[in-house]
Amino acid sequence: MVSLLRLKTPFVVGVVVERKVTHAERVAAAAFAAGAHSVELNLASLKVSTQIDEGFFLRLRSPVYTTFRRAPFMAIYGPQFHKLAAYSDAHRMDRQTQMLHFGSAGLDIEADTFAPNHDEWTNDRAALLQQRAVATIASQNGAAVIFSWHPPRKLTLKEALRAAHSLRDRGADLVKIVEKVRTRADAFNSVAISLALRDRLDHPFVFLALGKEAVRFRPLMTAFGAAYLLARPPLGANRLLAQPPVARARALIGLI
Repeated sequence: MVSLLRLKTPFVVGVVVERKVTHAERVAAAAFAAGAHSVELNLASLKVSTQIDEGFFLRLRSPVYTTFRRAPFMAIYGPQFHKLAAYSDAHRMDRQTQMLHFGSAGLDIEADTFAPNHDEWTNDRAALLQQRAVATIASQNGAAVIFSWHPPRKLTLKEALRAAHSLRDRGADLVKIVEKVRTRADAFNSVAISLALRDRLDHPFVFLALGKEAVRFRPLMTAFGAAYLLARPPLGANRLLAQPPVARARALIGLI
């Protein structure tokens, strides 16, 4: 396994969302060829009948980590992901930890895992214990732990700071926060928050905005503190325009 934690920041992550494993492997390889340093493989998009074999991660030879988003979230990637199968949080985390044994470079844990909440945040003690247990398994396997929070609203700097510290305490190596914005002023404020986090946090983070007004800012966020840039591979099913093409993302971080 190639360590995600050994990558020099900022780096580019190609986001792979496919229905078949064979397609996922081809798209991941294309992302690396286009300049991605790592690949995020979303397990939620894969058909139930398709299986990842033990050589999947080794064949790609570069760090590939997993996510397993809840079904409703996946609609942002395109129409074909609007009606995916729903799974329990336990299943989603178990599937990701299984991938660690195949060579996955890391996993992603949402902030409300094991206690789903509309704001995608929980302070439930039992849930936090389970989250830390998953993080420990990843760490013991030498893999990266990404904790993510996707609130469906605009955040304040105070909320972002408090969340980053909390997720770090739960076992995060990398903290990812994606807020929802509706106006250009909101998008500018996201940049300001990222700059403030850069000055106040002592660990890698990504702070991004999601929304029409944020599209023009997302490719530039590594200049404002983000540890990595999520990007679209040159082929495949990912249709999220907020993520710039991998080649463009690689060129942009090269200017920093």
